[in-house]
Amino acid sequence: MLVSINPKYTKITDDPFPAVTICNLNQAYKAKVQQFSIDSYEYTKTQMLCKREVNLTVADAIKDWSDLRDFIHEISQPCSKMLLKCKYAGVIFNCTELFRPIITDNGLCCTFNMIDPKFMFRDFNSKAYIYLNYNYPEGYVPVDWSSEAGYPNDLPEKFIPMKSVGTGESVGLGLILDVESEEYYCSASDSIGFKILLHNPLEVPNMHEIGLLLSAGLETKIRIQPEKVESEKYLRYINKNARKCLFENEKRLKMYIEYTQRNCGIECCVAEILEKCGCVPHYVPKFSGNETTCSMSAYKCAERTRIETMLIDNMRRDCSDVCLPSCNDLSYMPTLFSAPLILSGFQNDNIKANISNTYLEKNIAVVNIYFKDTIYRSQKNSDFIGITDFLCETL
Repeated sequence: MLVSINPKYTKITDDPFPAVTICNLNQAYKAKVQQFSIDSYEYTKTQMLCKREVNLTVADAIKDWSDLRDFIHEISQPCSKMLLKCKYAGVIFNCTELFRPIITDNGLCCTFNMIDPKFMFRDFNSKAYIYLNYNYPEGYVPVDWSSEAGYPNDLPEKFIPMKSVGTGESVGLGLILDVESEEYYCSASDSIGFKILLHNPLEVPNMHEIGLLLSAGLETKIRIQPEKVESEKYLRYINKNARKCLFENEKRLKMYIEYTQRNCGIECCVAEILEKCGCVPHYVPKFSGNETTCSMSAYKCAERTRIETMLIDNMRRDCSDVCLPSCNDLSYMPTLFSAPLILSGFQNDNIKANISNTYLEKNIAVVNIYFKDTIYRSQKNSDFIGITDFLCETL
């Protein structure tokens, strides 16, 4: 298979704006944890999530860990507290309608422009998806989208995932975030701040491994460079092992409706954890809905197995071989630039709340995410020797 630059330009307005997921590194509100007694189940679960020493006697007494997702939702900073102001395409939105909560491998996060769960998961009615009762902005309708099929032909006037509308930060995504540093109990990293990831709307974000850090007290500009892979339709008739990629209907995933290499990789990892540890991590969908959620005693096994599946030379289950790249794919490469916030007059120009300069410097982050170019060229997959070339060679 030959990979070349597509001679035809792609407009950024033909594709969705990237899904944007943001997590506070804080894993639990200090005020909430202080209400738990040391020998309580709640305190023990919190210590496990914080990767701290745990009372094993109490942990072993917990027989059912299936409510861990709900527990994380209860003790974490809600999206309404993290997101103070949200603006997209020049329009100010209610942040809790633009973003929805999602449990990831980095705890509770807030995500924008992901495809609706009913178009992503096969078992989307599972109560594990805590954001199913999410309300979209008024007039917006969730629609199906994929890198291969694109948007449906009969699009409503307003829809999710939203398309890109133009270039520059004035029509991009603008956010003001509050880290609430005084409520920090434990961090998912060695710092105070946020993790952010720009990703395909079809994919659950891999926050722990590839999320980028955002610091409070800074204004950060994130310029987006899309990277798109397209494949000629006739490549379907070439053996998949020869072309080394998969079209979206060529491999049926158990948890996800649409095939992507990332979604396949999650399933491959979860299958290995289930086989070796007898459970699945709390932050991933379940194959059938009745699998056991990993307990404290199984956590080390699950984490060790997860890392093993990431190793390229792992001979037991090489997920990179099982999960070929998508023949049609869309990803977004960010470039970040940051500078300290100006303290004087900030609260008057941007948010109504009376925020002191000290609080601003320690807690507030401003983020602007935007495209810098209107058009770009995708990569095009085609056969190395076409029919015309083959006939010429035989003459």
